[in-house]
Formats: sequence, structure tokens, C-alpha cells
Amino acid sequence: MKLFKKLAAAVLVAALALMMVGCGGSKTGLAQQVKNAVSDDAVMRNEQATNSKDLDALAAKLLTEYNNEIAALDEGADWPNLQDLLDDETFLQKFGIDPEKDAYKVSLVYVPSYISDTMNQFKPFSLADQLRRDADHTIGDPHIGRKFEFGLAIGTLDGENWVLMLMK
Repeated sequence: MKLFKKLAAAVLVAALALMMVGCGGSKTGLAQQVKNAVSDDAVMRNEQATNSKDLDALAAKLLTEYNNEIAALDEGADWPNLQDLLDDETFLQKFGIDPEKDAYKVSLVYVPSYISDTMNQFKPFSLADQLRRDADHTIGDPHIGRKFEFGLAIGTLDGENWVLMLMK
């Protein structure tokens, strides 16, 4: 019985450790893996991408507020156009963004749920590539050079997981 309790405690500690470093399938773990993949992808293109905690927080606020806009809609209504919101100064003022001074490229990508371990290994790299490629929304007039900062947030929009990335 003592061996069983020790084994159970060891398994619990190992599971908690795996969740803390991102191997437990959590959004936090996936977010860090995607951030690492974005940085690695930039290096492979001879660029430098630096994650910014301030931009992470701003991305989270934007994603939350976009979800609030969706939640306020009538059942079955189309989602508001993200670019229209990003062009709305009243919407941006909620976050302290002045489009005359602040400029960002914005990506919003759906996060599919992969079942196999092989696909889960591929997920962060796939999302990083999509986020970089699909940065077709803007705030202000951004010019992303070879060195850029980025922030990332994973959250729920209408019950599904999405990733929002800001670059400046």
C-alpha cells in the first residue's frame, strides 16, 4: 500500500510538472510554444522577433473585447468585422491605443484541436506560420522591419479557441 501511495504521488507530481512546462495541453503552454515558434521562424528568415509582455497583455485585451462584441450579437448573427473594429477610434481608446501614434499588424487565427501526438507537436509551428502569413489586419500604418516585437493571446471566441497576435 505504501508503494502505491508513493507511486500515485510521483505520478501526480510528474503530471503537474508537465502541465507547468506546457506539456499538459493548456492554453498557457501552447501560447509559449507558439511564441517560441514565431521567434524561431523569424531567425530562419534572418529576422529578430522579440516577445513583449505588454503586447501579450494588449493582445489579450483585444481578444477579450472582440469576444464581448460577438457575445452582444443576436443568436446566429455574423461576427463584426475585426478590421472595422480596429479602425474605430472609440473601440481602440478602450485600450489606450491612438492609431495616429501606435501601429500594429494584427493576426487572428482559429486554433484547431489536434488529437494525435504527432499533430500536437506540429501545432505551434503551424500556428506561428499562419499568424505571420495572415497578418492582414492593421491598427494605424505599421511597417514591420527585420526586427520586431510581438504579443500573443489565446482565448475563446464564441466557444472556439483563437489566437490573436500583434506585431510592431
